[in-house]
Amino acid sequence: MESITVKAHIGQDGVLSLQLPVQNQDIEAMVIYQPIQKRSHQDSKRRFQAMLEQHQDQIFSNSTELLREDRLRG
Repeated sequence: MESITVKAHIGQDGVLSLQLPVQNQDIEAMVIYQPIQKRSHQDSKRRFQAMLEQHQDQIFSNSTELLREDRLRG
């Protein structure tokens, strides 16, 4: 069994369309969905400031490490 996570928008018609990187196979698919909470610009700015303060004296070789650290913390 494989797991693929995708983000999609469901319009007024309520139809979810997915394109999966699978060809010439019979599959069984299970859909579990979670609404995405949109953040305001101010919320994103506050979260970024808090992240900078939390890692103030640390040295990262690139910004990807800093973002990965933040995602692991939630």
